[in-house]
Amino acid sequence: MARVMIVEDEDSLRETLSRYLTHEGHEVISTGSGYEALEAGIDAAPDVLVADWMLKSQIHGLHVSEVFRALHPRLHTILITGFSSRDLLEESDRQGVLRLLEKPFDLRELQEAVALAASDSSLRGEAGPPIAAMALGLEGEIHFASAATQALLERAGIQPGAKRLQEVLGETVTERLRDAESDWVEVRPVADPARSWLMRTRRRAGRIGWLAVLCPREDEARRSDPRMRLLLEARARPQRSTTADPGPVIVIERDGVVRRLLVSQVERIGALCYPSDDLANALRLLAAEPRVETVLIDFSLAGDAIADWVGQIRAIRPEARVVGMGGVGAETDLLAVGVSRVLRKPWRIMDLAGALTR
Repeated sequence: MARVMIVEDEDSLRETLSRYLTHEGHEVISTGSGYEALEAGIDAAPDVLVADWMLKSQIHGLHVSEVFRALHPRLHTILITGFSSRDLLEESDRQGVLRLLEKPFDLRELQEAVALAASDSSLRGEAGPPIAAMALGLEGEIHFASAATQALLERAGIQPGAKRLQEVLGETVTERLRDAESDWVEVRPVADPARSWLMRTRRRAGRIGWLAVLCPREDEARRSDPRMRLLLEARARPQRSTTADPGPVIVIERDGVVRRLLVSQVERIGALCYPSDDLANALRLLAAEPRVETVLIDFSLAGDAIADWVGQIRAIRPEARVVGMGGVGAETDLLAVGVSRVLRKPWRIMDLAGALTR
């Protein structure tokens, strides 16, 4: 049997999946959002993650899987979705998702996938560099240390089984934990003070204590790792977008490389992004995700049908901000058919950010 974490924001489905897997003998932890899952999963150390791809928060199921695998490398992911696409299949495969279940699915399919995950000890896909993270009590008691943390401490000569952060850093740690809430601070292991680590912390939402992330000075570029940022920012977020929050974005782009680049850059700005290489799937996503305010369209993909595309998008979401992506000379044609803004290729990150904000 396995310890299974379910991440599903549809209450009835979450309850059904939880009851079924519990009845099948598994230990089940269920959460209603990606942020709740990241918080609970630090301590829970699940064997299997069952996550919906499209979640009503700023992170989706694959994001949760990425962060969990950085903490628990042998975790297996089962992704469920009502919007299977080539992009999602490719990205799921790249990230080592064990099984992609398309709604509606038979509960026996889920049980078979969980059973396979529980018996499979292999590592799949690109897990990426592990993250050295710790769950701490108010006074620095170590409740959980990821495998990467344990390896970091071992290299610094810290004996296995350290119970408190003070045993690692050799100083009063509560002040350092507070300092690291606002920025990365330098710390040194007591057993090898020549080593330099960077530490960042946050108070744990809904729990008493801290989350701390350590980064060796020689790897300080990893502080910009998106998975590390998600882990450090895991907390409740407002569901309504603001001027600074563009809300989820749909990208319709022909070229797979450009599409993946757009997704990474949109998410770097801080917005959730759903990719599509055709209009039909994009319209399905738009109808299912009421928070989407912006749709990016590749002008060359739409071609002469661009006006019809804009009309179909606005029929579902009249207030949608439609951004047309095109080369020099495309601006006049795009604006003439009702496109809100034009993102000229080749674009810069600041151009993209400007196109996503009102």
